[in-house]
Amino acid sequence: MNTLDTFGWNNERKQDWEALEAPQFSPARIIADYGRQYKVALPEECIAQLSGALTHKLTANDMPKIGDWVAVELADNQPPIIQAVLPRSSEIVRGHVGRQLDKQVIAANVDLAFIMQPLDHDFSPERLERYIFQLSSQNIRAVILLNKADKARNIEEKKQQLKGLDTELVVMSALHDTDLSTVESFITPGKTIVILGSSGAGKSTLTNKLIGQERQATQAIRERDSKGRHTTVHRELFVLPTGGMIIDTPGIRELQLWGSVDDLELSFPEIFEAARHCHFRNCSHNSEAGCAIKAGLENGTIDKKRYHVYCNFKQELQKLEDRRGFIEKRRFEQTKESAKRRQRRLLRNAEGRERNDHRYEK
Repeated sequence: MNTLDTFGWNNERKQDWEALEAPQFSPARIIADYGRQYKVALPEECIAQLSGALTHKLTANDMPKIGDWVAVELADNQPPIIQAVLPRSSEIVRGHVGRQLDKQVIAANVDLAFIMQPLDHDFSPERLERYIFQLSSQNIRAVILLNKADKARNIEEKKQQLKGLDTELVVMSALHDTDLSTVESFITPGKTIVILGSSGAGKSTLTNKLIGQERQATQAIRERDSKGRHTTVHRELFVLPTGGMIIDTPGIRELQLWGSVDDLELSFPEIFEAARHCHFRNCSHNSEAGCAIKAGLENGTIDKKRYHVYCNFKQELQKLEDRRGFIEKRRFEQTKESAKRRQRRLLRNAEGRERNDHRYEK
């Protein structure tokens, strides 16, 4: 029989719950997100709705997400109502695709992430770098799963392309159970794992293998480019027979970065360490004498492809910071102008009242 502990309830969650000071509610975890409705574990599973007050109070990213802990109001003959969202220990986020300047929360309160990378036509080291950057900025442990080993011929060559990532790596085949036991060894009771990757990477196949039954739909993919349609249409959390929880997510092909330039140090520590030894503190790493990064690129201590990815990420994040700064400045100016207009309106009203008072006195 499942308890709240089965779903990851621990001392940290208990402290957050006590700080809420809402004994009239019950703690629950979001285990499926259907848009306007949620499946929650109390620990018994049921469908819950968001309270009207919370709907108007929360922003889109503060709304309950898969993995969130929430406060639920229970009443006889009424569906459970979510009244509050507890603080998150971590978030898996990405930037919105397109011009919208905001993050998108994919899952909450995650301890470890499996990044599934197929060893076929969809192999993309830079996409892996993007995942690792987003995870490291939230202190979420990452494990790369190189899937479809049964279809690959140049595995060692592809592993060599990932040598600079400093991330645990497993070569496997979810379909044929190759090294499935190694994957299972990362999963411990009470811990929440999310599976990330593009559509057709094998996420749902791995989820079914770990659960021990066909719970997630799988679908054939095109042989010529290994691309498939999304078979997971919503995010869902499953409790595994061996303990621990797994979250399967819809495929992510385009991962926009979200964060700051300072976050890059967590993903590219060797570049930041080399920069500390540059002769000039404001070295641009282009043409200055005594540049330790240029020296590292020449002697091979810094991987050239990895440095190229770092430069791309830095440029992308700098543009993001500039856009955020511009929008914040514009909002500040609009707020300041609105306050001035309000002040002028109050002054005019006060002057009008004063003129009326003079008329009455006469």
